[in-house]
Amino acid sequence: MKQLFDISNNTFFYLALGFLFLIDFSIAGCYIIFTLLAIELVIYYLSSPRSQWPELPGYYKYFLLYLLFSLVSTAFAIDKLKSLNDNKDFFIYLLIPFFLLVLNTRKRLENSLFIVLMAAVVSSLLGIITVLIEGISLDHRLRGLTSHWMTYSGLLMIPFIFFFVYLFYEKRKKIKLLIAAALVPILAAILLSLTRSAWVGIFIALGAFIVYYKPKILYAAVPAAIILAFILPGSVTSRIVSIFDIHNETNKDRLYMVEVAVKIFKEYPLTGVGADNVGEIYDRYKPPEAALSNPHLHNNFLQELAERGIFALLSLVAAFVFIFILLVKKIKSSGDFEKAVAVGVFFTLIGFLIAGLFEYNFGDSELKFLLFYFLSIPFLKLAAASQASQEPTPMAKGE
Repeated sequence: MKQLFDISNNTFFYLALGFLFLIDFSIAGCYIIFTLLAIELVIYYLSSPRSQWPELPGYYKYFLLYLLFSLVSTAFAIDKLKSLNDNKDFFIYLLIPFFLLVLNTRKRLENSLFIVLMAAVVSSLLGIITVLIEGISLDHRLRGLTSHWMTYSGLLMIPFIFFFVYLFYEKRKKIKLLIAAALVPILAAILLSLTRSAWVGIFIALGAFIVYYKPKILYAAVPAAIILAFILPGSVTSRIVSIFDIHNETNKDRLYMVEVAVKIFKEYPLTGVGADNVGEIYDRYKPPEAALSNPHLHNNFLQELAERGIFALLSLVAAFVFIFILLVKKIKSSGDFEKAVAVGVFFTLIGFLIAGLFEYNFGDSELKFLLFYFLSIPFLKLAAASQASQEPTPMAKGE
């Protein structure tokens, strides 16, 4: 019976791999597996001495503060039931201690990275096939098997940035070739998704990484951009140009959202209007020239401010700032593999936050599933290989 509820055994590791793979394809399947994992984690905490509990990263306490202020916001929400229903996403934060417990060896970590990469490749190929069959347009955006094109592109953006960065640190030739080959269809699907927030997130994150790693690589950027301009479909290039068009309706709409957020904050500064309540009152605050109504404000920080108030926003900002501080410490003090993971996550988080200035990606459950996985892996306590259970190791075959 003890073995049955041992969270470190192979059963829960394979469930974790299944969960990571399904993020790109089935939110229902993810929640079924996640429920099993959450129950097991609770049992583990109740049945294990405190000395065996995982050491949570220092940033986790700020997430807990964010959840506390979110509960306070719910108590004062305009629609309390709607806000309370949104709070079911609180359980997603259990993923961080779960991954800390289960991914306890380098083999397991590499296997999980392999699964995340392969899921992104399969999802990308499905998207590319869809474009080849049905074409591409803003009225018929790529969303794969997810519910929305923003989710689809975000789920590809996160691993693309991580593995692009990781590629520069990987020394095994077979693994480098595998990653490089995988990045090609992922990038193609991201471009074909016509999702500008993901493009901007990738552009700034990878630009910052190249400046950090080897600025001379930037000299290749201009010819690469010229080549892309000739080979990309017209719908993609016109979408890129629209990023800088101040007369573009969606660009103007995002400026209106800033105005709405400020008005809501002035009226509800401490607790906000409650989670998932912004859409209920958006029309009350939007300026007359704004034609569109919106369920949210297409910006993580504006949304949190309007939804949950200033204290929740400051807690969330503190969590992200502390994550960056801890990652810098990891990068300075870790060995080659751990450093590669920490650097990859550092720039992945930059990309996620930059994309989140134009889309409320922190409110997307699937994206948080994947984000919390990546926020966990630099802080794993990896046991020696001899202590691990024997699992198949696709990422380790090149050793």
